[in-house]
Amino acid sequence: MRQYIISILLALQGLCAMAQDDSIALRISILTCAQGDQIYSAFGHSAIRVRCPERGFDRVYNYGTFDYTQPLFALKFARGYLDYALTVYNFRLFSYEYLRGKRQVSEQDLNLSPRQAQAMFAYLEWNALEENRYYRYNFLYDNCATKIRDILKKACGPDIQFPESNYDFTLRQSINSKISNMPWLRMGVSLLMGLPVDKKATSETAMFMPDYVSETLSHTTLQLNGGSVPLVGQTRVVIDYPPVETADWLTYVSPSLILWLILAAWAPITYLEIKKKRYSAWADATMMCLTGFLGIVVAMAWFMSEHTVCAYNLNILWLWPVHIVAAWKTKSTAKFWTTYYKAAAITCGIFAIAGPLMPQQYDVAFYPMLLIMTMRFARIGFCRIK
Repeated sequence: MRQYIISILLALQGLCAMAQDDSIALRISILTCAQGDQIYSAFGHSAIRVRCPERGFDRVYNYGTFDYTQPLFALKFARGYLDYALTVYNFRLFSYEYLRGKRQVSEQDLNLSPRQAQAMFAYLEWNALEENRYYRYNFLYDNCATKIRDILKKACGPDIQFPESNYDFTLRQSINSKISNMPWLRMGVSLLMGLPVDKKATSETAMFMPDYVSETLSHTTLQLNGGSVPLVGQTRVVIDYPPVETADWLTYVSPSLILWLILAAWAPITYLEIKKKRYSAWADATMMCLTGFLGIVVAMAWFMSEHTVCAYNLNILWLWPVHIVAAWKTKSTAKFWTTYYKAAAITCGIFAIAGPLMPQQYDVAFYPMLLIMTMRFARIGFCRIK
């Protein structure tokens, strides 16, 4: 308790000392970090740097930290209950982290007035207090990148004017562009994310991505002394490294390739089953258990988690959780199950054909998956073999 009180007093002391001295020029800039080779760093990172050379003050305010040792970490992450935190540390320490990771960092100086800079600094210092530093992470609406947009709005009010641009790509496409060399991750993201990420991006909604924060700020204006000036002054690279190569052997052994090979191998087997009227159920049972399990995951992500990007997921219309039960009924002669397999075949066939027209974009791996499911459900439903 004593350490907690001391930390608050020290923070308030530093805040008051600088906030009350108008002669001290605070220099505020935005740091944009390139993507790394790990999944958690695939989308890059954003942070805020505050400098005061007169006081030897050079801090980074990082909204992208979390405690992976906390109890039930994996469950909290899966259900969307994971709290992120604002962490403040010296710029040297921040630089060392990205030098070690060999990730490029660029910096944009902001042309804030002394009043605006003091307001932004005061908010950051208040937000860094222990009771204020935690927030509920949201991939699209509340992360390290969107925090920068929102804090600038708080500090500058109506003086800041973001560009009113509409992009010709969706939020999903902007996500996929960052993980194009990670096909397994891209497939998982496409599987779990629903219609919210299929909206066309605007200059503000795209700012959930660090690169678009940097791009949008470079076209943002600020009202100063009765005139309009660019928000960003000088832009420079503070840590220079070439883009990280994220491709590995999994890039080439992609889920799409594997599923097309399975389809090519399974098609003649299906033909021979119909011709010779011989059938082994283990492969179909495996397929239905896997697709049924994926359906359960999709349903849980939509209805049992706080991840808003997982809502209204149309994949649930062809990934039926009940497939897990149907896996053990492939030889049943009951009319219910015969009708079930016919309906599943027709549904998967429709989704395979209508994929390019769907409001929710498919991953390329979904097409061979849907064709496999259509073929096997049709074989079971329309060509009964005991």
